Amino acid sequence: MSSIQQLNLAFSNAVNQFEKTTGDCRTIIPRYVCSKTTDFVATIEPKGNGYVLSLSSGLAEKSSQLWAEVFTNVGLLENVFAKAFLNADQMTQASLVWLILHEFHHIDLKHFELARSFDVAQRSRAGSPQKFLNISRLCLEMQADHEATEMLLGAYSPDNWQDLREKVLAISGMMMLIELEDSQNGAKGRTHPKAATRIFQLLGHLAEMPLVQAQIIQDASLIPSQDELQAFAHDVTIPCFFDAIELAQIARAVSIADDLGTLEDFFKDLEIAKLRDPSRYKGLKTQGAQEWAKLWPYNEALKPILGGDFDR
Repeated sequence: MSSIQQLNLAFSNAVNQFEKTTGDCRTIIPRYVCSKTTDFVATIEPKGNGYVLSLSSGLAEKSSQLWAEVFTNVGLLENVFAKAFLNADQMTQASLVWLILHEFHHIDLKHFELARSFDVAQRSRAGSPQKFLNISRLCLEMQADHEATEMLLGAYSPDNWQDLREKVLAISGMMMLIELEDSQNGAKGRTHPKAATRIFQLLGHLAEMPLVQAQIIQDASLIPSQDELQAFAHDVTIPCFFDAIELAQIARAVSIADDLGTLEDFFKDLEIAKLRDPSRYKGLKTQGAQEWAKLWPYNEALKPILGGDFDR
């Protein structure tokens, strides 16, 4: 399958996923334009009465290269795929679909009320924003991450643990590719949060998935048994952390692995973050958690304006 065909399929799959989840996507889905270039680009911008999503063949090519290398040098990640009949093309699709859903949610969350474009590995063509806007843009990326992740992962089920682990790995891979590209494009200042920060939120959401339905309905009887919760942590959440570390090593992103920190520090930081007590944030040890804590108050300030959230 060519890179253009991969993008076309991913766009179609993302539209189907969005429509299946929401029931209506007519006001959200942008016009799609694909360009044949080696650049790593996914840009969504207002155009007339709608929006235009521009994707580059280089985006698909670099995604494919990452997953081809993973399947060539599986190493510890062999455990992820042991029970699955997956290949590099399927993982590439999952990564691309998540990214496109992320872009859709910039529209759905009304982010263009605050900023006019959101670029992957590209600095905005607009003038330099004020500090609040600059940091707020990182918050908006985290909001879009959260919504796209929730949509791709779906609802918790004790029967979909393998599927969750595969999708979380696909999302982590795209987050790493974005950071790697952002670090190479010569832009002054980052356009996205650290990959470790985004993975911190991702695994926070994953860890809470078994409890979400009970929290929404406020019915404690829906909380899985303690044995099931412990098994989920042992078989899914903790392995997903090690998957991310291994993937960072395969992607030659040592700095991302370092930012994720140790297993003990990472999950201690998640526990602190869940408390929503800023007085305890000084105790956060990992780079991802520290950036999350820096962004969180700005996100709180944005809620009355946009109503968006990142909560992990």
